[in-house]
Amino acid sequence: MSFHDIVPKHIQAIASYKSENPAEEVERELGVKVVQLGMNENPFGPSPRAVEAVRQYLQKIAPYPDDSGFHLRQKLAASLKISMDEIIISSGSSDILAMAYQALRSADTEVLTGEASFVVYYQLAEITGMPIVRVPMKDYGFDLEAMAERITPKTRLIILANPNNPTGTIVRQRELDRFMKKVPDHALVILDEAYIEYVNDPEYPESLTYMRAGKSVLILRTFSKAYGLAGLRIGYGISNREVIDTLYKVRMAFNTSSVAQVAALAAWDDHEHVEKSVTMNRSELEFIYRELSERGVKYVPSYANFLLVDLGRPGREVSSALLQQGVIVRPAWGCPNAMRVSVGTREQNEKFLAALEKVL
Repeated sequence: MSFHDIVPKHIQAIASYKSENPAEEVERELGVKVVQLGMNENPFGPSPRAVEAVRQYLQKIAPYPDDSGFHLRQKLAASLKISMDEIIISSGSSDILAMAYQALRSADTEVLTGEASFVVYYQLAEITGMPIVRVPMKDYGFDLEAMAERITPKTRLIILANPNNPTGTIVRQRELDRFMKKVPDHALVILDEAYIEYVNDPEYPESLTYMRAGKSVLILRTFSKAYGLAGLRIGYGISNREVIDTLYKVRMAFNTSSVAQVAALAAWDDHEHVEKSVTMNRSELEFIYRELSERGVKYVPSYANFLLVDLGRPGREVSSALLQQGVIVRPAWGCPNAMRVSVGTREQNEKFLAALEKVL
């Protein structure tokens, strides 16, 4: 008997998730300078305050980290005007997603989301063996009316990315209000707001109002995007104490490094850096819109730091061809004829556009 024989069938059936080689290795293989526009990172880097805070802290990394992230939760709670007990810190918001799946998995439960959203939602369903219901998107966004109709007594998790990855679209306040009224008490709604800092729309929902109203919601946010700390892996979840207490039961201890916590504390206070990053992102988005329009390439207007490019041909083929030109982008999950492109600096965006013109 081999190891493969003792692995559960649902795990055997999972396709391994492996990201591309590091940009440095791709550069070595291709012999060209590579532009990384596939990970939705902040191309303007982290807050200088965060970098300095980490530098000064490095002599203190021998002890284990503060397991609860006390000081970071304290700062977040004061800013958001909620209790520290309504926040959980973890190594990225994906880790908190995994806790929610683990906490609610059973032999008779389902996950509900859209058919073209963050790949981790589907991966976690495969890993836990939870059936996942994928509702077709409407105009590249969540069709909340159709999703409400697919809620059953088995539904335990409902996941909405807002803005949605990879399409960049948002759910607005009025439609989310209508949807939340239809969600039964036996389902936890996860509002994944990884890109919230980039949103500039007066109708974007104030998700904390649902929590304060007693709704069963879990709000996910991260320091990986606008704050530029993706390499340190730190994010947080917001919910009522009952939900947070349950997540603590299934999380791994010491799951957030002390260095990440120190960086996040400093980054949170550097409002100027976040505002600068967001402003430059919007300017570069407009530049890419104009250039794509001039080339007759379709795209979906984005509320995040990436955009969906609708190619009318397999996105994987185009992304592979772009890689040979030294530009890393991603095929768009759930959108076979599209690719997701992160917004970079002007130099990076110009290189992407020039490579796209060659490829198309």
